[in-house]
Amino acid sequence: MRLLLASACLAALLSCVRTGPLFPSRAAAPDGETAAVETAPADGADATDAPDADAADPSEEEGDAVADLAGAADVTCLYRDASVRRLTLRPVREPLSIPACDMFFPLSNVEGAQNMARLDIRSQGLDSWRALESPVQRSLEYALNMPAAEPALARPGMSLTWGQVVRSLTEFLDLLPHLDAEPDLLAQRFVWYGMRQKPLMTGYYTPEIEASLTRRPGYEYPIYGVPEDLCYGPVRGRNRFYRVDSGRVLSYYRRGDVDVRKVLAGRGLEIAWAKDPVDVFYMQVEGCGRLRLPDGTTRNVLYGAKNGHDFRSLGRILHAKGLLPDGHLSKEDVKQYFAKHPERMFDLMAENRSYVFFRLEDSPPEGTIGKPLTPMVSLATDRKLLPLGSLLAFEAEIPEARDGRPAGKRKIAGIGLAQDTGTAIRGPHVDYYIGEGNAVAPIASNIKTEATVYLLISKEALING
Repeated sequence: MRLLLASACLAALLSCVRTGPLFPSRAAAPDGETAAVETAPADGADATDAPDADAADPSEEEGDAVADLAGAADVTCLYRDASVRRLTLRPVREPLSIPACDMFFPLSNVEGAQNMARLDIRSQGLDSWRALESPVQRSLEYALNMPAAEPALARPGMSLTWGQVVRSLTEFLDLLPHLDAEPDLLAQRFVWYGMRQKPLMTGYYTPEIEASLTRRPGYEYPIYGVPEDLCYGPVRGRNRFYRVDSGRVLSYYRRGDVDVRKVLAGRGLEIAWAKDPVDVFYMQVEGCGRLRLPDGTTRNVLYGAKNGHDFRSLGRILHAKGLLPDGHLSKEDVKQYFAKHPERMFDLMAENRSYVFFRLEDSPPEGTIGKPLTPMVSLATDRKLLPLGSLLAFEAEIPEARDGRPAGKRKIAGIGLAQDTGTAIRGPHVDYYIGEGNAVAPIASNIKTEATVYLLISKEALING
């Protein structure tokens, strides 16, 4: 009797369990809803933290089976956010605190989205966000070679490490395949830092000049390689370019020493010979150049070193002496003046004491990061203000060009990378790389405008460092 009674109770209990809350009937779910097999990760959870995240998960297999059984009822699987599963990206996490400083202030998520909506990479000549992959990879390679824990940016109240720059660039690379379809991801996953003082934007390019690799009639002006006695290192507590003469540490030769006194002549330092010395001067201003050789072929000359003296604009030098009127200080204006007064050319150029030495290469123009520059993407910046390699967004008006002359303005709003520096680039000032060849000269030489620039740091980098 006891055995029969126990059997009856067990059967009743099993019946209750199968029809009760532990095994609910799908037909009984209100409004056609189904119970989630697995809840979505809580805010801040990282789905990739689980071991073998890409491997099949038994709970997911169960969820897929349930979804298959309920297909006719149009059941939605609730155990993972659809966009996260599609993109295989970390869930977005909001930093508990966001640093700010005297130069940078963080935008809200709404403001970041508004600025993102104004970006148009087609204004940079790019047809897809994926076109940024190679230049971003170059910045990443540079940042990876820096000490991860050391500051890339140190301002009162705000410090960013090289590790955070690396993490930001890495996450941006992960986003690139998705940004054409979902550009808002960049606003969702990055903190946009505005600059309290809008920077001046100027432009630069790779000029093409006529030159020969050997001295010949018509090609009489030397382009020098890096002298063997040019040194760089600490002098009286500061890193400087210098030379040593009879045991004394001296500043390196000035432009007048090189061009007028010809102290480097006869030392085998000439890597090429130019037709026009003013072209050499302006090639030094740009920091690189393309040589058009007599046979029609070209060779590139890239930055090698500088003598360490301060730079002065040649147009400003002539203006200060009353030789050119304000507003007419361009390269073309300077060349026209020297065509009429060739006897004054070298003495006036010598008032700019700065001098740049080159190296002959077959590779494209490089920035300070030691990687090729990307036209309409690369920017020269002050590394004390914007870390080399860092990811930027910017808006500005730049000139249009037609038939080799400026013709109106156009707006550009896109993504930039801090990949270069310059002697004249100090503080809130960015120099925009436009490209190679004299066809872009009317654009690059006439950019002088206020720009809006944002430093982009991923939220994950702010959380994890």
